[in-house]
Amino acid sequence: MRANPRARFDTLGADFAEERPESVEALTYCDMTTGPDCLPVDVETRLAEIHSRYGPEHLVSQSITKATPCIVAAVHAVHAALGHSGQ
Repeated sequence: MRANPRARFDTLGADFAEERPESVEALTYCDMTTGPDCLPVDVETRLAEIHSRYGPEHLVSQSITKATPCIVAAVHAVHAALGHSGQ
């Protein structure tokens, strides 16, 4: 008999508190403004790098495409919170 995936999710989810939105934005900002060489990049360059690395048919590229508006909004929110201009 196979285990119910939802039951696993509920069990694992009980062990972890839900992330605060500002924490998620900060982590997204860090990930999406740092290139694979650990140098700072703008979010558009980072997104393009991910797409070029995986190709358009890969699940990662497809997920990034769907998430792009949220990713860009998170980066801009952190820029604004940090007082950066032009973003």
